[in-house]
Amino acid sequence: MLSPLALLAATLLAEHKLPAALLAAQDCLQAEPDNAPMWNLLGVCAARLGQGELARHCWLQALQLDAAVADAHYNLGCLHEDGGDTAQAVLHYQAELAHNPRHQDSLFRLARRYQQEGRAVQEAACWRRLLRLQPDHVLALHDLLLLCQRQRRWRLAARLLQRALRLPQLSHAEAAALAAACLHQGMAREAMRLLQQSVPLAQADAGQAAIWALACSELRQAAAAEAAWRQAVTSQPQQPRHLQNLGYLLLAQGRWQEGWQAHEARLLRPPVELGLPCLAAPRWQGESLAGRHLLVWFEQGLGDALQCCRYLPLLQAARLSVVCRPELMRLLHSMALSCPVQFLPLTSLDMALPAHDCHVFSMSLPWLLQPDPARTPPARFVLPPVPALPAPQRKLRLGLVWRGHARHPFDHHRSLPDIRQLTPLLQLPHIEWLSLQLPTDATEQTWLGQWPQLQAGEGGLADLADTAGVLAQLDGLVTVDTALAHLAGSLGLRCWLLLSASHTDWRWGWEGAHTPWYPALRLYRQQQAGDWPGLLARLAADLAALA
Repeated sequence: MLSPLALLAATLLAEHKLPAALLAAQDCLQAEPDNAPMWNLLGVCAARLGQGELARHCWLQALQLDAAVADAHYNLGCLHEDGGDTAQAVLHYQAELAHNPRHQDSLFRLARRYQQEGRAVQEAACWRRLLRLQPDHVLALHDLLLLCQRQRRWRLAARLLQRALRLPQLSHAEAAALAAACLHQGMAREAMRLLQQSVPLAQADAGQAAIWALACSELRQAAAAEAAWRQAVTSQPQQPRHLQNLGYLLLAQGRWQEGWQAHEARLLRPPVELGLPCLAAPRWQGESLAGRHLLVWFEQGLGDALQCCRYLPLLQAARLSVVCRPELMRLLHSMALSCPVQFLPLTSLDMALPAHDCHVFSMSLPWLLQPDPARTPPARFVLPPVPALPAPQRKLRLGLVWRGHARHPFDHHRSLPDIRQLTPLLQLPHIEWLSLQLPTDATEQTWLGQWPQLQAGEGGLADLADTAGVLAQLDGLVTVDTALAHLAGSLGLRCWLLLSASHTDWRWGWEGAHTPWYPALRLYRQQQAGDWPGLLARLAADLAALA
């Protein structure tokens, strides 16, 4: 039973009458100096009134009187965490849980702490304990499924998403967060249902409008996606990412002029976000380069570089310095350029650079030179001599790549989930296959070993010049990896690029088998998200016709 003074202090605290509650707690402790819960309550009053040192003293006194007093360790943990002493905070949360394993707030705080420290095993354990105590804890479900997605445990993430989607009465923020997780999982229809039910676009903030735009894009609702992106841009004009993403949408629609212009918004973001350096020289804006030394910095991935190197011959500068990934050096050096050029391997963002008059980032070249890719042919390379492949025993020899870059955020959509899905292709009797997949694991090598018509061709490929030399000896390439598709397209080699229906990259558009970037490229698209068997069956039938 609470004494009248203790009851008064607790009542005043519940009514948020903090000064009065603090005085009442002090009066109670005059009469009951050994009352540990009251010391804890006094600490809460002091903390809410901004008296952190008094609060710490009160909670320590409470624990000295009763080591198991409820919430004192948790309160000290919050105080230490807010003060930046995260190590002490973790110890207090753990101490609270040692006395009360069902303390949900400690579990939540501890999970978030582990999340920020990258301690995935401990984070997951906390979320699971919390969900056993409260199965409908939306934030625990959301953060656990995000952890599973980061770990590429897609099946478990999908089960957690389905569980979260059954929860009633989600807030706007909770529904938007789950919709974003659905999109990453490739569940665009589920994301749209969530948004329509719980996040009306007319009431959405900029971040929620962006999720709307992504969902509409995945469902190929171009006008709605554009309207949502423009709403995000208007609501949060200081965030250039929204305008950049609007640019990607416009480019996917072939609206080159306005798409490239919007895409320039990326350069308003902090360079570190883009993996770009801070350069002192002015940025080239398309003015005459007569008598000037221009530095070209190739940004983003290998495919982006191969796509944009076609613009190098159009630069009428007195001198060029070109910074690119080391794998591109020999290939780009083989291009015929009209001015002296120095190619520099990218080693770090603060690498030493030659003096130059101005600089340009490669993805700005289409905007500055020729927005329509159909009017600028792919780059021409003079390939170095390479060892000749043995003469094929069958009529056709095709290269084969079934996985993209593992670190790509949407690789789980772009790469084949099971190598056995290649069976319809490898069964074609008139085709000899050359694997260009880097790397292959032991399981893949064992399975591939049963197909005598498939040879390993990935050995000795030190850079893209070597790869280009091998491609030049083939009759074509089947690939899910877009970097090799860019390379094959530049060489004029027949290439069948396999595209997922989820998170299709902007440069391939949304429909059709052709692309203005590379006349020799043929796009094979999933008709439904995840339907690799259907896509490969169609490709196998078309390749069979080549016999």
